Amino acid sequence: MWSRRHDRGLAVVAVVSGDNHRKAKPTHSSGKKLGDLADVMIDTHVPLEDALVCIDGFNIPVAAGSTVAAVAVSCAIVAEVARLLVATGVRPSTFVSPNVQGVGPDHNRNVFVEYAGRVRR
Repeated sequence: MWSRRHDRGLAVVAVVSGDNHRKAKPTHSSGKKLGDLADVMIDTHVPLEDALVCIDGFNIPVAAGSTVAAVAVSCAIVAEVARLLVATGVRPSTFVSPNVQGVGPDHNRNVFVEYAGRVRR
């Protein structure tokens, strides 16, 4: 899988907790973690055990930060890639909320169809 990905010019970008990557033991049978397989690893800076909120009288922290951090990083990547594509004259196919004025009812389905065609190449 690794070499096929590189043969096709594809890269893996991992959005992970650097703290977790450095300190936690791998759970996969290969002995590797996602960050080990990535060409680029983006650190969310979420602490090792992920939970961020301590509550008086309760000894287990709650409220994972990894989901919020990963979504924020992912949205920032999407926005920057779209900006770069538009700057080079490429109009990216993107999903749009059906609440946006002027977006046809088949817009998102058409994005899926276009993407499926690209993946099959």
